[in-house]
Amino acid sequence: MRTSKKGKSSSARSDTSFEEPEALDEYEQSAKYYDVWYEDFTEDVGFYVSLAERTGGPILESMCGTGRIMIPLADAGYEVTGVDRSAAMLDILSAKLDLIGGKVEENIDIIQGDVRTFKSTKKFKLAIIPFNSFLHLLTRGEQEEALANINKHMDKNGLLAVSVFNPRLDRPEGLVRHRGTKVTSKGEIISKFESQTFDLTRGITNVHYFYDISRQDKEFRRVTTTMKLRLLFYQETVDLLMDNGFAVEETYGDYAFSPFRKNSELMAFVARKL
Repeated sequence: MRTSKKGKSSSARSDTSFEEPEALDEYEQSAKYYDVWYEDFTEDVGFYVSLAERTGGPILESMCGTGRIMIPLADAGYEVTGVDRSAAMLDILSAKLDLIGGKVEENIDIIQGDVRTFKSTKKFKLAIIPFNSFLHLLTRGEQEEALANINKHMDKNGLLAVSVFNPRLDRPEGLVRHRGTKVTSKGEIISKFESQTFDLTRGITNVHYFYDISRQDKEFRRVTTTMKLRLLFYQETVDLLMDNGFAVEETYGDYAFSPFRKNSELMAFVARKL
């Protein structure tokens, strides 16, 4: 396990010029395009900052990725430990911290490791698993291992927040949807397309991503990747949390703390450690 200690985020850096070979593992591919696609998505940041105001720190972010949530929390003055198993994601996070420096960098610890098995000497008042990250754990057993390990690292009566999408099985399978077009700092025009299929016997959705990339001085190319995500439904998630040491106090249907309804786009669970 590689650990970058607070204020020391030195590590090999990922090339962000979009010139890698077409065949990459799904997490490296996600790291490559994650910030291009989600750097402007901030609507959930205030949600987690509000929870942090209720609990104080330190805060644990499991499956923290490139730091989209961690950095604003650290900027708000909270000590945050981020755990992720993807070296590519953490390299991008470390590069960001090197540029930001100051108190933000000092407030962040990075642990490269599996959420099911990582170890820290800290006890956390708030633990968060944002933006569907929990769904990358594809079996009930993996989810239970992760929750048990997080619970072990939490302070007495600490809060856990988990945000996942509310499954919609009425979506047509195999339909390709255009998710938008972005222009990068390298002058590349990237259009993202998405298609979804369901494996209901295993409770998994396969999400296929297609990135069409063009630049004036290069040939057009398409990069593809597939993510497997576990489908979680409301009562199943409540029971899962309860069975692993957490009692759900609130479930929100958006990041503005609106109550969850059956047609809500997402489920944001806030649970108390038992």
